[in-house]
Amino acid sequence: MPISSFARVPLWLWAAWGGALIVLILRAGLYPAALTGDEIWFTESAYQFLQTGTPKRLIHADGVGSATADFLPPIIMLLQTLALWVGGLTAAAVGAPSVLLMMLASILVYAVARQAGATPSAAGLAALAVFGAQTILRGALYVRYEGAVLVAFLGFLALVPVAGRTAALGRGVLVGAAGLAYYPTAPFVGLAALLIEAGLLRLFPTSPNRRVILWTALGFTLAIAPFLLYVGRYPAEFTAQVLTNGAAHYGTAELLSRFTDLGFWQGQRETLPESLALFALLLLAFLRKGARAWAGIMLLLALPALLYPFNPRLLGLSVALALCLAAVWASRKDWMKPVARLGLIGGVLAATAMLGLMGSVGLLQAEGRDGAALGPLLKPYLTQPGVIAADQRAWLALRRDFPERAFLHGLPSWSPPQVSVFEALALRDPNFRATYALVQTDIAEATLARAPALAAGRAEGSLVPLARITLPIRPLPLARAVPFDLTLYGPKPF
Repeated sequence: MPISSFARVPLWLWAAWGGALIVLILRAGLYPAALTGDEIWFTESAYQFLQTGTPKRLIHADGVGSATADFLPPIIMLLQTLALWVGGLTAAAVGAPSVLLMMLASILVYAVARQAGATPSAAGLAALAVFGAQTILRGALYVRYEGAVLVAFLGFLALVPVAGRTAALGRGVLVGAAGLAYYPTAPFVGLAALLIEAGLLRLFPTSPNRRVILWTALGFTLAIAPFLLYVGRYPAEFTAQVLTNGAAHYGTAELLSRFTDLGFWQGQRETLPESLALFALLLLAFLRKGARAWAGIMLLLALPALLYPFNPRLLGLSVALALCLAAVWASRKDWMKPVARLGLIGGVLAATAMLGLMGSVGLLQAEGRDGAALGPLLKPYLTQPGVIAADQRAWLALRRDFPERAFLHGLPSWSPPQVSVFEALALRDPNFRATYALVQTDIAEATLARAPALAAGRAEGSLVPLARITLPIRPLPLARAVPFDLTLYGPKPF
């Protein structure tokens, strides 16, 4: 089915997409609150890219060269660079990539489902269910690697039924982008794309044209060539960051080792229904002859969740493909049609609830969720020169209102090994002194105790509590936590 099928998109779906876009724009940088997640890493790198021409994280002057060149997967960083260049240092700009990724994920699910044979109405239900899928939201909404992988691979699939060299070239570029979006999933995404491109696993009614596979390879080469040149400039930093982080993080097979651990599953409450639904759909797909190719691709793309430390975000792409397959089943006249349609309707209801939550938070809690608002509250206190060790929640305020100040990321007390790799060396030195420390109130003392430099300053009295910096919010039923509640430590006032 050609991409021109977008001309037949139902009017109600256009209206729903418009409503979702308004909600996503309203909450950009507010839900989740800006800089309370991993986006600080990409945003710092993007900020330095705009300032110096090289992606790097000066807040992580660590032992693996992050302050020289950043080798976290670059796609999200590039999106953040564009957002900061267009929107400046604002919470909305920090959250802008999540708007783009969520909208593209929904639109591409519709495109893939239609090209696989789903009716416009069934494909539309699948597209809207994206906004309620927690596994997808955790990757795209939080501006993380997995959201970019999902969008790039779905873009590849949307071009698979399209004939011609240009489409093949585009497929190669998108596979390259999917690989660069997250290194650990790159082998799985690449293998899935190769099996589809070679026609070994067919998801669509049309047969692939193997004569254009060289154009796909060319597109892939064009996508990764700039990154390879970048690696060539900083081979030592690339090796140190990728290998050190990988050794500290991957290969644990947590899901398999903790499968019978009740506490483990309690931590997955929000995504457990989706995980179970994905498992059931996989079984059904393997049992149905015409759906085994879909089952094979979904299983292959879900393997990282079995091999790496388990995070439901790793299932997001498989869940998106499950929605596409459910839309196809909901369009056929067999016993699966009502079951699949009921599942899609449930997804739309979940999406309605999530969009309602995001919209209400964006409207009612905006003032307490904008990290830039911390800046004016900090100005009366940050009067002494010297380094500031700060929680990532303060990144936006410090970079925006105190751009001249040296700023190191004070990692929270609970930081796991793969995060601790990037801790600033100065904060590990008990002889180093930060002038100020700005940390989460609920774990303030534990965070100071974790870093030898901060612990020494606290012990000798050069870091004493100066103020509690809070942005209060209006509590809502499902959004009661205060995102910005920090305690400032510094030299004792005269």
